[in-house]
Order: sequence, then structure tokens, then C-alpha cells
Amino acid sequence: MIKYLIKRVLWMIPLLVGISLISFFIMHLAPGDITSNEASFNPKASEESRQRLRELYNLDKPVIVQYGLWLKRMATLDFGTSFASHQKPVFWQTKDKDGNVNKGLIQEALPITLLINVLGLMITLMLAIPLGIIAASTYNRWQDKSITLFNFIGFSIPGFWLSLLLMYWLGVVNNWLPISGLHSLNYESLDAFGKFKDSVNHLILPVLIPSITGLAGITLFVKNGMLDVFHQDYITTARAKGLSEHKVVYTHALRNALLPLITIVGLSIPGLIGGSVIAETIFAIPGMGKLFYDSVMMRDFPVVMGILTIGSALTLVGNLIADIAYAWADPRVRRGVVRD
Repeated sequence: MIKYLIKRVLWMIPLLVGISLISFFIMHLAPGDITSNEASFNPKASEESRQRLRELYNLDKPVIVQYGLWLKRMATLDFGTSFASHQKPVFWQTKDKDGNVNKGLIQEALPITLLINVLGLMITLMLAIPLGIIAASTYNRWQDKSITLFNFIGFSIPGFWLSLLLMYWLGVVNNWLPISGLHSLNYESLDAFGKFKDSVNHLILPVLIPSITGLAGITLFVKNGMLDVFHQDYITTARAKGLSEHKVVYTHALRNALLPLITIVGLSIPGLIGGSVIAETIFAIPGMGKLFYDSVMMRDFPVVMGILTIGSALTLVGNLIADIAYAWADPRVRRGVVRD
């Protein structure tokens, strides 16, 4: 097992470099750069001033040279400084000459995105696993057909449309929930309970949207896994021994049926960090998704590359965690890993 883990971790390094290389070159294929945006806000900007900006940001150098400079910094987890006017560090906080601390853009956005997406994933799993078990246990009955209909509706609803619909109905028409941001304007004047209530109200819609959109797929995944396990010989034997259906389902069938779900949860790790670009942009949530969208629009290459690199690394880590968890849950896989 240790040999397998070492091999997988070592393979992650060239894979990450290759992914970053492809991302860097594709990003530079997009028309324009930060100087184009600067000039659009100032029509009087001369070509000479734009050239000075290119030299300042090393954009006048060949792309391969730019990538080499970026890779050298990235090796020390230094993703550089944003091209935006605030000149904040991309990844982590730094101190200026006067001793002032400048928080990194990813450092500020990451906790918000983690909170929203972890809550959304927890709600999805708490609802999807029981629904999947019910659908499999009542196969072809009205319960199963109702859940299947719900799954079809969930698959067909676009996330952005559902976001706008709930914003209009819950926020604009009925004024039950706030529709943007993380806090109200009077947040600082509230007491502790008021601040907690205000934060919860602002989080309901951003957490609800990924929960609903992810619920249909995972429910179907659990249902199919349970149906496959129900046809196994050991389940037939357990029933023949006179075990209750509850014990057959939850003691013997559920663990093996959830094995494929481990892979899904492992691959969802990058999404927990990367956030939802659509949801965070619609609800004006200052998380990783909105930061990525704004950076792409501004051609802020250091921020875009920082987010892409972290997302790629987490994808590889998610795959590794899923494989380890799969081997832990299934002895057959574990024995195969040890032989490797």
C-alpha cells in the first residue's frame, strides 16, 4: 500500500506541471490582456503607456518565458500579485515595506466557498442516500416512480434558472430571504444572535441551489448501486436465513452499494474549493467562483492560473483519496493494491 501511495504521489507532480502548461498556453490564446482592459477604461491611454504595462507584467516576453517565470514562483507556492489596481497577492498574505498585511485573494475567498459547498454537499448526501435506498427498496412502485420523476426534473433544471427563480420568488416577491451578499448593510450594528441569523438567511439560497442541483444525480447513483447489490447471492442468502429487510438493506447491502459513491465524493473535492461560478456570481458571493469569473473577464492571468493550479492539484488529490477510500472499503480492491 505504501509503495502504491508513493508511486501515485510522484506521478501527480508531472501531471500537475503538464496541466498547468496546457492551461497557461490556452489562457494566452484568448484575445487581449490586462492592458486592453486598462485602455478601455481610459481611452486616452497611449500605446507607449500600454507597452510599459506589458513590460511591467512581463507580457512583452515570449509565452514560454512567461510560463518559466511563473513555474519558478509556483515551486515556492508564490502565485504572484494580481494585475488589478489593488495589487493584492494571489494566494497568501504578504507584508509590505511598512509592515502592513495584505491578505491574498484566494485566502479571502476560500473559506466562503468552502463553507457554502461543504454545507451543500452535506445536505445533498443526507437527502440523496435515504431517497436512493427508498427508490431501490420500492422498485417499480409509486415511491420509486415519484423519486424517478423528481430526478428527471432535477436533471433538466439549469442551475442559473433555478437561482433566478428562487431569488425572484423568495426574495423579491415575498421578501423572505436576502438575494445577494453575505451580510446585510446593518450587520455590524446587530447583536451576536442577530449576526448569526443574518448570516444564515444570506446562506440559505447559495447553499440550497447546489444541494438541489446535485441531489438528482447522487440519488440515482445510490439507487442503481442498491439495485445491483440486491441481485447478489449473499443478499439472497441473508434473506433466506430469515434476516429482517431492514438488516439486509442497512447492514449487508448499503456498504457495498455506496462504494461507487466514494469516487463521486472524492471527485467533488475540487468543486468544494473551486466553487460555483454561476451561483456565486448571481448571488454576489465573494468566493472562489466569482473571483475566477472576475479574473477571467479582467485577463488577470496570475489569479486565473492560481485558481486553475489549485483546482488541478485538488482533482488529483481527490482521485487519490477516492482510491484509498475505495481500497479501505472493499477488501478485494485493497488486496489488488497491495500486490501492485
